[in-house]
Amino acid sequence: MSSAGYPDAAADRSVYGRRIRWGLLGVGDITNDFCIGLLQNGSSIAAVAARDGARAEAFAKQVGADRAYGSYEALLQDANVDVVYVGTIHTMHQNHAMLALEAGKHVLCEKPVCVNESQTQALIDLARKKKLFLMEAMWTRFFPALRKAREVISSGDLGAPRAVQGDFGFLCDPSKARMWDPAMAGGAMLDIGIYMVQAATMVFGQTLPDQIACTGILSDSGVDAEGCFSLSWKGKGSASFLATLRANTPEELIVICEKGNVRIRGPAHCPTQIVVTKVAGRGEAQEEVLSFPLPQCPAGCKANFPNSEGMLYQVQAVEKCLHGGLLECPEYTLDESLVVTQIMDAYRKQVGVKYPFE
Repeated sequence: MSSAGYPDAAADRSVYGRRIRWGLLGVGDITNDFCIGLLQNGSSIAAVAARDGARAEAFAKQVGADRAYGSYEALLQDANVDVVYVGTIHTMHQNHAMLALEAGKHVLCEKPVCVNESQTQALIDLARKKKLFLMEAMWTRFFPALRKAREVISSGDLGAPRAVQGDFGFLCDPSKARMWDPAMAGGAMLDIGIYMVQAATMVFGQTLPDQIACTGILSDSGVDAEGCFSLSWKGKGSASFLATLRANTPEELIVICEKGNVRIRGPAHCPTQIVVTKVAGRGEAQEEVLSFPLPQCPAGCKANFPNSEGMLYQVQAVEKCLHGGLLECPEYTLDESLVVTQIMDAYRKQVGVKYPFE
């Protein structure tokens, strides 16, 4: 096994001796940007599906997919699809991912993988029962900048990590109905707060915090427009975060260790630079700046979200897992996805957000 927990290169084609064939459920903005990663990687887009056949056809032409379907069920019966990317809205993730697993397909499901713990646990149980690959599409975890940050932290050169602090926020247009609709699992936490939560579990491990304390500001519709949350793990450290749809924030993450810190810069969900600071004493510090430029978008592609070229890295991670016969990704396991969901549930309970379907 490699240091990241993937199979060694010699075993890289043990399951598929060819290009992985992708099927895409949903043809919205996030699926568009995911396709940028597929095209950068030279992956095969075997099929796309939407409830509207005309939209599916248009999208297939745009991204060079082999086939288009006017129903998700039809795509899942396509024998030429190896793995399905679920890019539909939050509230449909569990249903669509389960349909794919029942059809014998591996699954990469957009985050949040499900909207609450019971849904997430049921999906994980099904994937493990079927012995199929499943991963939440936490694309941030695979950026070179974040991989380097983990390497620095785990090396021990800065001592043990003691705290994580961060923010992620933007001024969300009221016209973006999904973001404000409780029936569609809207609000700050599930869309952007999740990036902060995974940063904490990345540093302190995939176990529930011993303490969770949260406050929030709710919108008129009853979703969290803004939230502050603090987490602490006994004997390890603490984390404190802001997630907001009410202001454009600096979007910076810092991991504070005993003898220095790692500052992760760039958009919070797609970092491109880290600053490693070693602190010898009060006022004595050495700073190193490490930059990780993103690859170019393929010609003719137009991203809908900042730095979406970084979708490439999670595409590569998934395909490496599949070639190596892994059913989970060692860089972002299903157990960690479950803990992240449990933390988000605790947050919503404390700030008073409950979706009508729960």
